[in-house]
Amino acid sequence: MSGVVTLLGAGELMSATSHLHRAALARLPTPARPVFLDTTAGFETNVETIVGKAVEYYRHHLQTELRVARYRHCQRASTTETAAAIAEIRAGNLLFAGPGSPVYAVKHWRGTPVWEAILEQFAGGTHVLFASAASIALGFSSLPVYEIYKTGADPYWEEGLDLMGQLGLRLAIVPHFNDNSGGENYDSRFCYMGAKRFDMLQYQLPPDVTILGIDAYTAVTFEPNSETAYVSGQGGLTVIGDGERAHYESGATVPFTALQSSQRTNVRTDTEERVYTSYEFADKPDTRDDFGEIAAYIERIQALDAKEKLEIISRMRRTWDESHSGPAGQEEALVDLVLELRSAMRELKRFDLADRARDALVEMGFAIGDSAEGSGWKRKDSH
Repeated sequence: MSGVVTLLGAGELMSATSHLHRAALARLPTPARPVFLDTTAGFETNVETIVGKAVEYYRHHLQTELRVARYRHCQRASTTETAAAIAEIRAGNLLFAGPGSPVYAVKHWRGTPVWEAILEQFAGGTHVLFASAASIALGFSSLPVYEIYKTGADPYWEEGLDLMGQLGLRLAIVPHFNDNSGGENYDSRFCYMGAKRFDMLQYQLPPDVTILGIDAYTAVTFEPNSETAYVSGQGGLTVIGDGERAHYESGATVPFTALQSSQRTNVRTDTEERVYTSYEFADKPDTRDDFGEIAAYIERIQALDAKEKLEIISRMRRTWDESHSGPAGQEEALVDLVLELRSAMRELKRFDLADRARDALVEMGFAIGDSAEGSGWKRKDSH
């Protein structure tokens, strides 16, 4: 009978996920013998630092010794080094891997004695805990994150190691699913792919491959005996298959049948709430002389938070010529909105944003006056 698999979406060496590691250790017979596989980071110049951080993490947060199976390059590893890595793997009852590159891991594991040892241990009941980059490698299709995100390759999939296939699951695993490190100006969701590239990737998968999107600080534990997956941690699990998208929050138990697909119908993500950039208004034709075009955005802006509103309005000034003419009611609505936001920013002591709001109005031809009663405005050419 195969072992349990735990996939962790991101943050595997952060204190916030220590309880997820502890839950995996609690499942092991005594004594726990976790082993760290460093292959995914074998190309990194600081791989020893990464290894040291993992060992220290287990020592400090889990009071457990973490052994290391060092195997960084399938062609350069000597017979002695390979044998030592295999010995560590065979002595372990939990195999842990994480940071690095999924494509590199697949290349340097596939068809090697080290990967054969991993499969033998898994078949014998060893728990596999793979996080972030390493988790991607276990699917039927593997996402080339570095190659697309860092070097500009067109979206595509690599063949994965398909360890999950031994549980009857054909998956494409996408960690960092809810990543928002790109902030307002860059869509970094879906493991840094963004919505447009992610939609292109969906189309390329075989019809029976299900996408598993795992949020950061979130674990999904696959139980072969009960054929269920349990979601834990701070985020959730998103399942895309059979033309549908389902989301499971922490605490949910998901049957394997819900993770299986038979048809490929794209579930678009590019229709979700947009990430605004500096080009949103600058590239729109015929807006500099048409205030009505800009006024139409007011309702959309009202739904955004304060910082987003300021960002959009400050960029509107590029498209609004001082000589424009438009209905006074629409003009008042827009200016009052900016002043309202400016007041809110001042209360929050975000004077930098408040000044940006004032400067935007001044450049568009308004005079702003502050008093004890609040802020007022008028056209500079008004008397």
